[in-house]
Amino acid sequence: MPFFRKTVFLMMIFFLCLSKVRSAERPWGICVYGGQWSNNRIGEILSFQTNFEKSYVWAASVSRKVMSLSDFLDVEVEFNSAFHSGLQSHMEINAACVLRWQKFPWNHLVKTSLAYGLGPSVAFQRPPIEDRERRGPTFCLVFMPVELTFGMPETCRSPWEIFLRIHHRSGAYGVVSDSGGSNFITAGVRYRF
Repeated sequence: MPFFRKTVFLMMIFFLCLSKVRSAERPWGICVYGGQWSNNRIGEILSFQTNFEKSYVWAASVSRKVMSLSDFLDVEVEFNSAFHSGLQSHMEINAACVLRWQKFPWNHLVKTSLAYGLGPSVAFQRPPIEDRERRGPTFCLVFMPVELTFGMPETCRSPWEIFLRIHHRSGAYGVVSDSGGSNFITAGVRYRF
């Protein structure tokens, strides 16, 4: 239970930070996404090796840009709630500090960003798909989303984006847990305001 209290405390800090940030153009984002479980490691998925299984995730999130580290790199915070169906059926909440790289040479044609996040993940039941030999599932793991986002060209200034995301839960190589973790390959849509 101490890990759960720390998780709640970290989420409170994330959202307190939101109130201290000066306004930026469309700093908020809301999104929905869904996808299917891949029984592969994240490195295999990034090299397009995927074995899909009959387990699904459906999520909704809210995010906010909290600072720019440069003209190309932004820091965001995100909080999401996810529902699992198929081989498992439970709710999960996640929070993450996200680094988003914004500069690509083709942004005048397709606005593109690449994001990586890190934060706590709490499942309300032990996820059965994360059960591995000698590494049972656990409630609390690390949330590490990896996302590739596409939008209209910068000149259009559209608030809509579509994205591909790996919804990743991990024990962080035993730092948080020995659980096997999970990877869901998802797609979604985001509205920025």
